[in-house]
This record gives sequence, C-alpha cells and structure tokens, in this order.
Amino acid sequence: MVSEAVLFMAIAVGVAFAGQLRRGDPGQRGYLMVLGGILLLTIIAALRADPFICVVALSLGTLVVVVPWILDLAVRACFGREWLAWAVRLASWRTMLMPGAGLARQQTILHGLAVLERRGVDGALAYFRVLAQDADDDTELRVIHEQIVSMLLFGQRWSEGIAHYEARFPPGYAAQRPPLALGLLRAYGESGKLDSAAGLLRAIEELLGRDPRAAGVVSQARLTFLAYAGLDDPVTGALTNARMARLGLSAASGALFRGIALSRAGQLDAAQVELRRVEDLAGSRDDRVVHASRKAMAHLPSEAVALPPELSRYAERVAARLEGFLTAAPSVRRAGPLWITPALLVGLAVGYLGVLAWDGGGAGLLRLGAATPALIVEAGQWGRVFTGLWVQTDPIGMLLSVYGVWLAGPLVERILGRARVVLVSVGAATAGLAAAVVTNHEPSAVLSGATLLATGLVTAGLWILLSPATALPRRTRRVLALPLVLLLTALAVTIPRSGALDVSPVGMLVTVVLALLLAMPPARSRWTIVQRGVAAVLGLAGLAAVAMVAMSDPHAVAMQQRRPLSARGIELSVPQQFVVVNEVQPADGAVWPLQPGLHDALAQRVGHRVQLLVTAAAGQGEPSALLRIDPALGHALIEVEGEAPAAWEEAYRERAGADGLAALRITTLRRNGEDVALVIERSLEAVPGADCVVLVASPPAALAHDAELYAAILGDAAAAVEDN
Repeated sequence: MVSEAVLFMAIAVGVAFAGQLRRGDPGQRGYLMVLGGILLLTIIAALRADPFICVVALSLGTLVVVVPWILDLAVRACFGREWLAWAVRLASWRTMLMPGAGLARQQTILHGLAVLERRGVDGALAYFRVLAQDADDDTELRVIHEQIVSMLLFGQRWSEGIAHYEARFPPGYAAQRPPLALGLLRAYGESGKLDSAAGLLRAIEELLGRDPRAAGVVSQARLTFLAYAGLDDPVTGALTNARMARLGLSAASGALFRGIALSRAGQLDAAQVELRRVEDLAGSRDDRVVHASRKAMAHLPSEAVALPPELSRYAERVAARLEGFLTAAPSVRRAGPLWITPALLVGLAVGYLGVLAWDGGGAGLLRLGAATPALIVEAGQWGRVFTGLWVQTDPIGMLLSVYGVWLAGPLVERILGRARVVLVSVGAATAGLAAAVVTNHEPSAVLSGATLLATGLVTAGLWILLSPATALPRRTRRVLALPLVLLLTALAVTIPRSGALDVSPVGMLVTVVLALLLAMPPARSRWTIVQRGVAAVLGLAGLAAVAMVAMSDPHAVAMQQRRPLSARGIELSVPQQFVVVNEVQPADGAVWPLQPGLHDALAQRVGHRVQLLVTAAAGQGEPSALLRIDPALGHALIEVEGEAPAAWEEAYRERAGADGLAALRITTLRRNGEDVALVIERSLEAVPGADCVVLVASPPAALAHDAELYAAILGDAAAAVEDN
C-alpha cells in the first residue's frame, strides 16, 4: 500500500514539475527546484522502498503539491460564490506551501479583494492606490491599475472607470483580459460611448475570435454590445433558455440583458416588465445582477438609442455573427459542469481502492466483479462484463486508465454530450470485454476492463479532433491530439506483469471500432433520443449486474469446476484458476521462483503466490519442502514452526478431522524477521518416493482468502488408483 502511494505521489509530482517547466516562469524557478528535489526523493523512495524515505517523500509531496492543488480548487470555488475573504485566506495558505513560487506579490493584490468585502469599493480603491504609489515594477503596477479599474466598474462608477482605464492603458488592451473587457464594454454602454464599445469589441474579436475556448466570452461581449445598441430582436432571439445555457448566462442575467436592450430600443414599458422579472429569476449567485436591474430601472433612458449609419451596419454584422455562433453551438456544447466524466473517474477509483481495502486476495477480485471466462462463459455470469470495467489491480494500468478518462472525457462529453460519452466508454468497453472473454481460451484469465473503458474515450476524443466537422484551429487540434495518440499507444502496448490483469488485443480492437462508430453520427434529435435510451439501458444493466455479482458465489463455482489432475502418483482436484508449471520460472520479486507443479494464477493478480507441489516426504531433520526443492532459498530465509490462518485450519479440520490437521507439517519462512511464506506438507505414505503434497503461500494470510477451497485441495489429495 505504501509503495503504491509513493508511486502515485511520484507521478503527481512529476506532472507538476513538467507543467512548471513548460510554463517557464522566471519568477517561479525556486518552486521548480523544490519540485525537482521532491521528485528525486519520491523516485528514490519508490526504488529503495525504505519506510522512512517513503514517509518523508509522501509528506513533502502532499504538502507541496497535493494540498496546494486542493486549495487552488477551493479558492476558485470561493471566488465563484463571491466569498472573497475565504478565497484570500485559502490563497495565503497556498502561498505558504509553495516556496519559491513568487506568489507573495499576487497575495498582496488578492488581499485587496478581502478589503473590498470588508470596507467596500472606497476602501479597496484606497488600498490599491497605496500599492500603486509603492510599486516600482511595471508589471506589478499594470496589474494594480487593472484592479483599480475593476473596483470602479464593480462599484458601477462607469465614468471614473473609463477615465482611469484610458489614462493608463492603450486602446484594445482590455481585450487581453476577458473579465475586464466585459466590464468595460458595459461601462461604455452605460455611458453612451458606443463607438468606444465597438472599438473594444473589434479588438476582442480579432484577438479571441479564432480561439474556440474563448467562444463564450466573445459571444457575451457581442451580446453586451447589442443590448446597449438597442437591437432588441437579436438580443431576444439569443436569450432563449437553450441558448442562454450555451452562453453561460443565468435566467436572471438573460432578463437583465433583454431589459437593457428593450430600454435602449425605446420600449420602456416592456423594459420595466423584463427588469422586474430579474429579482424573481435570481439565484443565490445573482446578487449583482439584481442590483444592476434595480439601477437600470431607476435610470431608464428617455428615448431610443440612435445609431449612426456606420455603427448600425457594424451592429447588424455583430448580430449575424452572434446568431451564427448560436446556430452552430449545438455541436460545441457549453463548458458547464461535467457529470459523466467525474462519475467514470469515481467508478475507477472506487474499484481500485476496493481491491486494496478488501484485501480478499484473488477470490476478492471475483467477489468484486472481475471478468473471467470461467465465470462468464461457463457459469453464465454475463453481468461481469459490466462490473469488470471497474476492477483493476495494477497501479500503472490504473493510472493510465484514469489519465485517459481525465484527458479525453471532458472533450467527448462537451462535444458529443452525456449520452454518447456513456456509449463510447461504458458501451464500447462492455462490448470489447465481452469479445475478449469469448475469444479467450484460458479459463484462468482475469481481463482488464478499465483499460478498455479508457481506450473507448481516448479513441472518441481523437476522432473528434481529427474530424473536419469539428471547428478547431489546426494548431489546437495538434496540441490536443498528441497526448491522446501517445496515451492510446501506451494503452495498446500495455504488457501484463505479475499482479496485473490481462489486456486483450481483440477486446481493444472491438472497443476502438465501436467507439469510432458511436462518435461519428450527427447530433440529430431522433438519434439523440436513441442515444439517451441506450445509455439508460446501459445504466440499468449495470445496476442489475452489480446486484447479480453481489448475489453470486464465486467460491461455489470454483468448487464445482474443480478438475482431476495426476502428479507423480497423486490424484489432485483443483479449480481452473490453478495452472500447470512445467519448469522453474523467475521469482519476479516474489519470495521464491515458481516451481514445477500447480500455480494459482488468480492469487497472482493481487501479488500473492500460492503453489501446490508434489515431492518426496522429508526425512528426519530435513528442512521444509520448499527449501528441499530449492536449497538456495536457505541463504535468505529462516524456517520456524508455523501456524496456518485460523480460517484455513477450521476449514481443514471440518474436512479431515482433528487428527488430519495434527498430521500436517506447517512451517513459516521468515526474511528479516518478517513472516513471508507458509509451507504446509501432507504426507501420503502409500505412495513411495512421491508421498508429500505441499501447499505454499506467500503471504501466509493468502490461504485465508479462500480457506475452504485451499483446504479442500489439500485434504482431497489421494493416491491415484491404478487400473489392473
């Protein structure tokens, strides 16, 4: 558990280090060096597995990387709810945990927001003006004056805000700062300076018009200009319920814009009705919108806005561009909250943590819903093609799967919608896992569904980026597609290691093909209904699969599927999870190399090793069976009299009786004072020269995970009956 946590931490610190290196901010070189030192420490901890170094690496990584990241999310959330004092306080804690990041100057400016909350606009302006007097750095001074303009606009002191901006900044500068630009556009509109508003809007469109990520900001800027220009028809047409969602506006904000447009068009009665609706439609975050509507009602213009011919023609072109965006917007959904992608990430995390927390060995994987041909094809438990998507034992495979969902999921969900993201992930992966099960002829295989789920999403994301129908600049496509290509390659060449689940090429191929087909269809209303229906069916099938797995008994299936095997004159009865080993295989980090005999492939999936061996019985004073088979192990292991897990002893006593249990030779193998393996020997004196059946387990507790099965295997061993 600690080694896996260190591995996770090394990857997290590595990602943070790479991001910091890519930004190349000279003011944050100190923090970059700190991250580099922690990254080196976590790598050393992962390689040496020293407990002290592991604890130090985990502690430093948590304090310097993980906690600041959590605090940054909390700061953003507080700003979104206008809890300015809490946002500044959390930001100060983040600054303390990021030494050398150069955030002290930023913290000084953020403190002005707390002053705004406590002392109002005048107090915040006084604070920033003092900072401006003391500042000697041009960059810092520019940021301070931006804040002064923002404070004036926040207080709806439009003329002062415009004057301060135009005295300190060149024309079009605000286009580089979208929040400042939107506030300044409104200030120009309230002050009747529509020529200046048009100039700023041109600068915004030139700078941000080709960036799809800024489409919402550009559209809001166009809407603001049109509202103050008095073009009520385009504004009303743009503020239907569906279109407001695409613009990222609340219902109260939409009513405010409609009221402003109607008042500037000279329809004062209709404007008053619309502005009064703002308070009824307002939510918990619309306090400023309500305040703006009240002020708008108190200062309604006496007549309609008269636009000069050139400005009128420009406004019509702006209205056409806004309508064009809103018409095409269904293919590019609003950047609102994601639901399916976080749910997929939570499902993967719960599945992996469930494997760690359950500590049920290989049998625990089956109880959690792992997909195996023995249970699906032969026992008919097809629900495991759903539950198997969430079971993962390999930390590297888990990280690849989570990273794939995290990287491609938001893109697919926002472009294709929630229904299709379910289809290309859960739907395609379920079909791929079913194909993998059907074509896999190894009953002991345990197949990875998490890899297939990530593969489906990454494939759909690549299709979106490469499709001509996706209106993205070439450079943006290239930047976004390269990580997905590399990740899909990593998923495709995943090589199962000891303790990892099997990755099926057939399953991946089926998943890729289905994901491509499901990502292609256009977003038509009838097709959308079908998509939602299929996604709902998948959800219900998943719930039914969970219930089926919860009620199933994989232990009973394993007992029923036991098959007879003969080894050196002894008849054994073992389930299909035991595979034959014909020659010595490398230890691969385990306590002992795999010896010729039978090996529990299912236990290996969680890093355990359980073997069933047949050998000659021990003579007087000879070591335990494993050390007799491989004497070289005696240099690293010490054997002492051992005791089997209580659950296994109870199961064996029920099968063989107290005398049978007493006849066993049980030895514990120790390394560096730790019990690392358990050797249980049962002598069968009727078979000369091959009269000892040996059950070896590492760790010793592995026998308790399916105690009845392991007890039955050893207890049912008997001399083979010779045909006369």
